[in-house]
Amino acid sequence: MALLLAIETSRRSPLFAYGFALAAFLLALAVRKMANHALPTGFPFLTFFPAVILTTFFAGLWPGILTAALSTLAAWYFFIPPDGFGLNGRGALALGFFMLIVAIDIAIIHVMNLALMRVRLERARARKAEQEASELAAHRAVLFAELQHRVSNNIQIVSALLALQKADVTDPAARRALTEASNRLATIGRIQRRLHDPGNAHGNFAGFLSELVEDVVQAGAPVGISVAVDATPLPLPTDKVIPAALVVAELVSNCLEHAFVGRHDGSIRVEARMDQGNRVELSVSDNGTGLPPGFDAAATSSLGLRLVQLLTRQLDGDFSMVDTGAGAQARLCFTV
Repeated sequence: MALLLAIETSRRSPLFAYGFALAAFLLALAVRKMANHALPTGFPFLTFFPAVILTTFFAGLWPGILTAALSTLAAWYFFIPPDGFGLNGRGALALGFFMLIVAIDIAIIHVMNLALMRVRLERARARKAEQEASELAAHRAVLFAELQHRVSNNIQIVSALLALQKADVTDPAARRALTEASNRLATIGRIQRRLHDPGNAHGNFAGFLSELVEDVVQAGAPVGISVAVDATPLPLPTDKVIPAALVVAELVSNCLEHAFVGRHDGSIRVEARMDQGNRVELSVSDNGTGLPPGFDAAATSSLGLRLVQLLTRQLDGDFSMVDTGAGAQARLCFTV
């Protein structure tokens, strides 16, 4: 391609193009004159064919035609008997064949040059389109990242406003509702930020889950309560990550609030794994006081568990809670 580009650039200079044509003709004429005594009769055009072909290829159509015209006149004058511009029947036939052949050569090479030019232009357009597409994709990625950043910031602002509003509320139930709403919004904001963080490995739900649980624990875990995460690599689509993460955050928060009442120690274990091909299983278990007698997760009045049920329906999954005898375990299963 570099050679073709250089050739195409050179053709744009008339000085080069017609200078090349004149030089090729003179060289062909000189070589033919030097070889005149070594050649048998009947080869008047021998050195002029390559001159015409090379000129047309390297210099273009009209310089090629010029070389062909000069070659025809020179061969006629110097090498076709009788000398000068005399012409007999055989000479006229030879001259006619030469003109026909070089005309065909020039036409073929010119068509080839045009085809090569079109190929080069198409490649240039393709490179330009690819570059524009790459720049557009990069611009969209920046805009999307900025949008997600602003969304996360706005959620955090709303969470902070609810926390401030709590200071003007005296009713304990209302204060608790505001606190829970503020915490949930803060959690959603953290999920949004981590999910669309360019430094976060896309599809690595295990690492994402560990960071999320750490945030929840730092926000509300009493001293002496330990939380462990055991997760295998889970490539979840984005539309599944947020509701699944919210469920885990709610379940961990629920354990921290209810499982260890009156105790100063305990442990929570969060597990995530792929089960039976494309089915994901998330579980949160604790060694706390267990579930109340007759507990039914589907009929509970707890806002957090009702939110879990809503998110489970969004995931088209199954949710259950059981008393293990040494605490409680909540399990969410859904298909990706």
